[in-house]
Amino acid sequence: MKKNNKLYKIAILLIGLFLAVCCTYSTKPKDPNKLPNTTVANIPVDGDTINAYVTIHWDGEDSDGYVTSYKYRYITYHLTKGDTVVTDWVTTNLTSKTIAFESSDELNFQHFEVKAIDNEGGEDPTPAVKEFYTVKAYSPETYIVSPQENQDLFILPQTTDWWTGIKVVFGSKDRDGEVVEYGYRVDGQGDWTWLEDTMAVLTPDEFALPLTGTHVIEVVAKDNTGIVDPTPATVQIVLFEPTFDKNILIIDETKEGDQTPGFTTDAQVDSFYNELFNPDTTIDYFTSGLPPKHILGRYKLLIWHSDYNFDRHNIGNEKDYIIEYLQAGGKLVLSGWRIIKSFDLGASFPQVYESESFLSEYLHVVGANESPSVDGAFAWARGRNGYPDIHLNKEIRAINDFPYFGGLTNVNIITPGAFTRVIYRFQCKETTSDNIRSVFQDRPCAIRYLGSSFDIILFGFPILYINPDEAKLMANKILEDLL
Repeated sequence: MKKNNKLYKIAILLIGLFLAVCCTYSTKPKDPNKLPNTTVANIPVDGDTINAYVTIHWDGEDSDGYVTSYKYRYITYHLTKGDTVVTDWVTTNLTSKTIAFESSDELNFQHFEVKAIDNEGGEDPTPAVKEFYTVKAYSPETYIVSPQENQDLFILPQTTDWWTGIKVVFGSKDRDGEVVEYGYRVDGQGDWTWLEDTMAVLTPDEFALPLTGTHVIEVVAKDNTGIVDPTPATVQIVLFEPTFDKNILIIDETKEGDQTPGFTTDAQVDSFYNELFNPDTTIDYFTSGLPPKHILGRYKLLIWHSDYNFDRHNIGNEKDYIIEYLQAGGKLVLSGWRIIKSFDLGASFPQVYESESFLSEYLHVVGANESPSVDGAFAWARGRNGYPDIHLNKEIRAINDFPYFGGLTNVNIITPGAFTRVIYRFQCKETTSDNIRSVFQDRPCAIRYLGSSFDIILFGFPILYINPDEAKLMANKILEDLL
């Protein structure tokens, strides 16, 4: 037993000596980090002369670790101007990059460097190099399609479902590349706003105050070499915030000398409408044209009539003007011969209108037809939704002669769109044939739309021919609805 204890003590002693020796033994130091190596592809070939937009590929390797990222930069030597442009190092995880090299001189020498970075943070001390020449990169040329210089436009203090802002359309030309972006700013305020589209809608908050007045819009193009047009396209516009401080403006498109017997002068037509609506202002379209926006925007209600111009309406050519007024919150009454056809020239009846057309979207006409051009079938109209019945004014001699024979020709019946109300229905004269009667009798020939932003009343016939007393009752109801 004593012998075993002695052996045990000797073993413990030996173990202690072994541990002491091990603890005092110095370990071998870690091998230093080996820096990575970088290579660059042979495209483009060194010494080539190429365009400024260049794709370069590279790679890296690390013998004692792995490559985590790369840094690259380039130095441009302008060979004609004699100066130099040095870019900052850019860090990337990519192994290729398409770069728009600065190429403002006629000939530019490009010195490109790229170096790998390993997992220890070590950088290749000898970056891979690619050297080539680039020819001059030309800047794009920007232009503005719309609005036009000094064009007057409505503006509202906030956007609505119908008025979303000032629409600006632009484009560019680039002789040696491709435009990839456009920038715009308003009244010189703030930084450029960049987008890829060729249209921008400017909201009220982007304009300097006051909103009513002159404003300047600038647009610049940027091409795929990174060059921005140094001379922005500019357009000056005049904005007007509608006040609607007056009631009624009438635009009279009844051309002088075109009146039927009984209404032989333009003054008599004016008198008829003055009696019905008592307008604040009447403008003769053929002598004065369209009023500017700062005039139009003062009136709550625009009444446009073309009651004898049988086939020569201009309102169809002015639909953009009408759209702006309606989007700004205006109210509109249209009356005349073949008004619907003026917005759809060349179309034959019956007709169905696409949802995005002016007739469907703004006038809320889904479809229309037109009564025959001889042997007038329209004798009167039955009122609906609070409107009185109306009959023709037989004191106008032409109504009793060819081609009317006691009724009006070329009256539109209307297929109304959503949210409209029929206010008049077509009533045939007694001698109308069954074939015509089956198509037109009791069909809508005037409609009313009361919307969230604008209101419309559309007549499929000229109200100039209505019995004056009944026309006055009808006019009172129009004003009750719209004012």
